[in-house]
Amino acid sequence: MKTRNIYSLLYVTFVAVMLVACNDYDAAQTAYEEIVDSDVTTTPPNIDSAWELQLIPNVGQHSGEVFVYKDKKYDKLFTRTLGWNGGIGVQSTSLSDGNVLWAFNDSYFGVVDAETRARGNCNFPHNSIMVQTTVGETDDDLRWLVDYIQTNDPDGEGYYQAYTHIAPDETIMEETDEEHFYQIGGATIFDNNGVKELQMLWGEMDNHEGKMTRTGTCLAVYSLEGQPGNSTYLKRISKNEEFNTDDVGYGSTIWKDEDGHIYLYVTENNRPLVARTTTHDLTSEWEYYIRDLSGNFMWQKMYPTKEERTRSTIMENNYVCSMPQIFKKGDYYYMIGQAVSYGHSVYLYRGETPYGPFTDQKILFNGPYAVDKIGNQYYKNLLRVNLHLELAREGELVFSTNTDADTAGDNFDFPGSADFCRPYFYRVFNWESIYDEDE
Repeated sequence: MKTRNIYSLLYVTFVAVMLVACNDYDAAQTAYEEIVDSDVTTTPPNIDSAWELQLIPNVGQHSGEVFVYKDKKYDKLFTRTLGWNGGIGVQSTSLSDGNVLWAFNDSYFGVVDAETRARGNCNFPHNSIMVQTTVGETDDDLRWLVDYIQTNDPDGEGYYQAYTHIAPDETIMEETDEEHFYQIGGATIFDNNGVKELQMLWGEMDNHEGKMTRTGTCLAVYSLEGQPGNSTYLKRISKNEEFNTDDVGYGSTIWKDEDGHIYLYVTENNRPLVARTTTHDLTSEWEYYIRDLSGNFMWQKMYPTKEERTRSTIMENNYVCSMPQIFKKGDYYYMIGQAVSYGHSVYLYRGETPYGPFTDQKILFNGPYAVDKIGNQYYKNLLRVNLHLELAREGELVFSTNTDADTAGDNFDFPGSADFCRPYFYRVFNWESIYDEDE
């Protein structure tokens, strides 16, 4: 039997320490590969061992004041063998009862070999959801809200495989529609006359003849009555497939602000754009933030033309990124953005309003070039970097990343295949220090 490769772990002192697994199917620990001087002047935070964090040695990927950790507890939580075992596009939303909604795009369901981590015979619904109860961190706290094909006969067809969570009405739910499906967008809690409900945007995708295009947005509303396990909890109340015909994707990520608006973000050709709702209700009228021909920004109710969008990025200095995500701390709004073309750099920007302009680009951290798994550890693309504010313990920033393999077979059939196309988690401490020298 061929043993896996042994990888070097490079420390800032340039001392190489070789790590090897105990057997062929133990995950090797991987590390950064570049060596650049880094001046560390801040003491690392005092980390509780129960958090199961693993410091990534900083050899120049980010500021010496910032500390980046692999979150091995969450990595293990999302290392699964029955039912859901992978998902791309990992989004989380705080619910009003203290639980957290998780939503995934293309997902894997079925049975994974526990020793080899080979994915094998799994199906591939285009979206799925899960609820994490009161931010608990055990297997029992993660509850996938899916309809399984069957869970009674391990030898039967479709064992622990699942149906797509939500699909256009015209599709056949018993099968995965490869040409017409929904992908996740932003979600928020809405107070409907004293009753809390979840509103979620779903992007309508058309993959006719292999050319992926967006054709509009569906708005789904979910009940928060009861608790996980009740038939009412996160039951879909309504589904508006004609919500809008936005072909760009405003609302791919959102920020509900204290100013009474929900801000709806998207990137077009890697340029971040923003719209907003009139109230904290996603069904209220939308306005789009547009720069006119004189260079002045304004809010307009009319959906912007291609020319208007091209000149209306909310970034200064021609900054570009993918998947902008917003949060606020103190006097600033901060934007997280992944470098374009599946880049490994995760950037931080700041602005004085949720609509920018966002400037002061800094590298927050860089995603490793490999992940801790058996078999081939080097992935093809860093598919998506997602911010999870709900998971923070001490003000740190929590991220998940997603990766795919070089070949489709390595996502399914080979040892370790179930550890591609699934999230890995990181925590970034003392991130605010990035801007200390600018104050």
